[in-house]
Amino acid sequence: MRLLFYISIILTIASCSFGVPDFATAEQKRQAMQNASFDKGVIQNLDRYAYFKSFLEKNIDTIIKFRFNRNTATLIRGQGQSDSNYLADDNCYNFFQGNPRYDISNVPDFLKNKLDSIFISFGDNNIRSFEVCKDNKIEIVIKSEWRGNGLSIFHSLLWNTKIERDYAYIDNKDTLIDKKCIYRIGLLEDHGH
Repeated sequence: MRLLFYISIILTIASCSFGVPDFATAEQKRQAMQNASFDKGVIQNLDRYAYFKSFLEKNIDTIIKFRFNRNTATLIRGQGQSDSNYLADDNCYNFFQGNPRYDISNVPDFLKNKLDSIFISFGDNNIRSFEVCKDNKIEIVIKSEWRGNGLSIFHSLLWNTKIERDYAYIDNKDTLIDKKCIYRIGLLEDHGH
């Protein structure tokens, strides 16, 4: 009986690692970035993305204020003290579908229909998320591409920011496609931990 118990424990632990990709080597990361290319379709549709950016820019203060007033975090005190909620003052606010906290409907009512129509007009393969920041930076994440071993390449457009190393990514490369727009390709490694 004990042997069967130990075998079941070992199998349970071993099964936890199935489906988790191996860590990428330095060469695989280099190759992923080297093979990543700027999407000509994104550049050709820059006017559509710029229109979306203009809508966000025009309403950025309203969107940030609304989101701030709903952006609560919980302070867990422990040792018998009660937990408390507080407003989390972030510099940037991200929006994407599939999570009510970050959903694109998490904006004032008078902006919902317009934002929804713009977002939907891009379709599922042309926009993943967007972010607005207090310093007026706007980022639209267009797509991600799986490269294996936990590596993904993200394509995004940025306005009101500088071309510089983005430390959110393992590596990134940029191109200036408009006097004010940066097209960034960034590499991330994720193993679901």
